[in-house]
Amino acid sequence: MNPILQQIQHHAAALPISSQAELLNYAVYLEQKARKKTPITSNQARREGLAQALAQAVALNPFAEIADPVVWQREQRQDRNLFGRDDAD
Repeated sequence: MNPILQQIQHHAAALPISSQAELLNYAVYLEQKARKKTPITSNQARREGLAQALAQAVALNPFAEIADPVVWQREQRQDRNLFGRDDAD
C-alpha cells in the first residue's frame, strides 16, 4: 500500500466521525479538482449536481453522534467580549 495513503488512514482513524466526514468531503473536492471538470452550463445539470451533493451530505450524517444540539453548540461556541460593551461597569 502507498505509504502516504497509510498515513492518511492512520490520522483519519484518530479523528471524530464529524471530522472524518469533513476529510472525506475535502478528498472528494480534491478528486474533482484533479479531474478538472468542464463547467456545468445548463440549469438542469446544476440542479442535478446540487441534488447529488446534498444526497451525499445527508448520507454522511456527520452529526449523528450529537444527542443534544443545544448543549453541543454551547460547548463549541467561544463567546468573546464585545469591544466597548463589556468593559464598562
